[in-house]
Amino acid sequence: MHTPVLITAGATRNPIDSMRSITANSSGRTGVVLAKILKESNVECTLLGSNVALLQPECPLKTIEFTSTRDLLDKMRSWLKTNPTGIVVHAAAVGDFEVVETVAGKISSGQNLVLHLQPTPKIVDHVKKWAPDSRLISFKAAAPNTNSDALEQLALKQCQRTHSDLVFANVLGQIEHNVLIYSASGTTWYPQRQDGLQALIETILQWH
Repeated sequence: MHTPVLITAGATRNPIDSMRSITANSSGRTGVVLAKILKESNVECTLLGSNVALLQPECPLKTIEFTSTRDLLDKMRSWLKTNPTGIVVHAAAVGDFEVVETVAGKISSGQNLVLHLQPTPKIVDHVKKWAPDSRLISFKAAAPNTNSDALEQLALKQCQRTHSDLVFANVLGQIEHNVLIYSASGTTWYPQRQDGLQALIETILQWH
């Protein structure tokens, strides 16, 4: 029996009021492309994506939309409850902050506004707690100008904290080049992002 795969893609939208939200600059293309390739390889794959990600023409048929960080958390937890030995490719850009209290309706424009923010739950830290027998591939985007040694240390710390099986890491501003995949067996560098993504696909197919 094959192992199902869940891929998250795009950015969360944590609401400020009924019209506005805090989000990130992520199209979700990486997750969408991975889902498309796996689908073409006859892998049972569900794409859990933002509204922007799900509008892309490459989207596979089996998709679920998420909105906020807490909505994404609930939907990932629900999927893992049904698929406790599944493979999770957590590529979404998850918002780290939310407003303390969302405003009902629309805040009037033309005024200074102070937002009080609080941390959101760190979803990636919960995956292995929800489903210890699952496989987890997490993504880490480091700040611009992060050097290679620092990027590797960030990937190591994320792997240890989240118990990820693999961490795919890159530096913002140069995401198409010099990416790494970290695992308990060591670090592999890829000069081109596409080569790193191909390595991920090959690993998922082996696990599947």
